[in-house]
Amino acid sequence: MYAKKNFNVKKLLKILGIVIGSVLGLVILFFFFIMITEFKPEDRTAVDVEGDDAEFDKDYFDIVTLNTGYAGLSEDMDFFMDGGEGVNPKSKEQVQDNIAGINNILDLFEPDFYFLQEVDKDSSRSYHLDETAAFKSSYNTRTYAQNYVCSWVPYPMPMIGAVDSGIMTLSKHKISSAERISLPNNISWPKSMFMLKRCMLVTRVPIKGSEKELVLVNFHLEAYDTDETKEQQNNIVMNLIKSEYEKGNYVVAGGDFNMNFPGMTKQLPYIEGDQIWRPGKLTLDMLPEGFSFAYDTSVPTCRALDKPFEGLTENQLYALDGFVYSPNLEVELVLAINCNFKFTDHNPVYMRIRFKDEGNS
Repeated sequence: MYAKKNFNVKKLLKILGIVIGSVLGLVILFFFFIMITEFKPEDRTAVDVEGDDAEFDKDYFDIVTLNTGYAGLSEDMDFFMDGGEGVNPKSKEQVQDNIAGINNILDLFEPDFYFLQEVDKDSSRSYHLDETAAFKSSYNTRTYAQNYVCSWVPYPMPMIGAVDSGIMTLSKHKISSAERISLPNNISWPKSMFMLKRCMLVTRVPIKGSEKELVLVNFHLEAYDTDETKEQQNNIVMNLIKSEYEKGNYVVAGGDFNMNFPGMTKQLPYIEGDQIWRPGKLTLDMLPEGFSFAYDTSVPTCRALDKPFEGLTENQLYALDGFVYSPNLEVELVLAINCNFKFTDHNPVYMRIRFKDEGNS
């Protein structure tokens, strides 16, 4: 009897060892797979431009920026990294409805240019719908830069899964070239393999009859890394736009700064000890000499994702989206448009901007 019990224990331990070894082996294989497929972009990479519209020939232009939240962060969603519990949208139909709603928002404007962020191309979280083709498809000229690519993000539960996402600029005018410029991060390994590789999408628009260019810089700056990283990224953006202006070009940079613009007054007070995500702060001393911010704090442009949207007086609100522009341009109008965060966790910001009297030639 004793020998039989001893045999059963040995057999059980052997089976347990095989199971543990198999699990460890699968984990090692998974990490090896992620390592060899990790998205490792160059510091500077030319990206494709689709379409070839007519050259820019106006004395003003307008731009709309909108973080689309990969059509997955509608009013009923929260998000686990911002203090909530949600991970992915509930259904493919929900994402399709959000895409349609976002396109309806974009239809309000018909500007010369769109800056869009968090645009999925082939991601599990958006049910592998190609949002680069779906958003404002009437704009033939477009360019796209990846900033979040991972074969499989294995957390939380349910898992995020495969991600292929980026930022996109749409244009009614000819784009001569576009470039992806990497921004630094200080996220430690192995977490860095599963996080965004943020970047700027620098688009060059030739001006008819002029040697100068209109340089447009679309970005989605750091949200979760250290304050040092955020400062580094911001400095790189500011140094780039300064250098382009010094070449004689007209420059507009914008998108999701993930930092509050000065004077944002619609924030609710933080509760001590809460887990709500906190943005940094933009200050005027961050700007190169002569440059200006263009923003509107009368309407919040982003909401906290610690809970579903319950109204402008019930949620933590931010002004994170806007622009910075060079001294040879002047803003006529900048408006944040209240869309009540119905289809994405951001509101769009519209800007009309004009070349100064010195002319654009």
